[in-house]
Amino acid sequence: MMTLELDDETATLLNQLVEQEHISPAQLVKNVLLEHLEDCQDAKRADDAYQRYLEGGKISHNLNDVVKELGLDS
Repeated sequence: MMTLELDDETATLLNQLVEQEHISPAQLVKNVLLEHLEDCQDAKRADDAYQRYLEGGKISHNLNDVVKELGLDS
């Protein structure tokens, strides 16, 4: 179990969202925290994959540049 201290403004926002979502404050915090942690993991995996891509000697191209180079911008 964990205790979380919130300032008044944050607690008010949390309570407003709890009422809108019809869930407990603990469940809302758990859901939001889990989603954020999963997003952080996804971002780390993407960064790692991109680094491996660059280390493999490959380069990427900006879509706008490709469109212009191929004359597809008209």
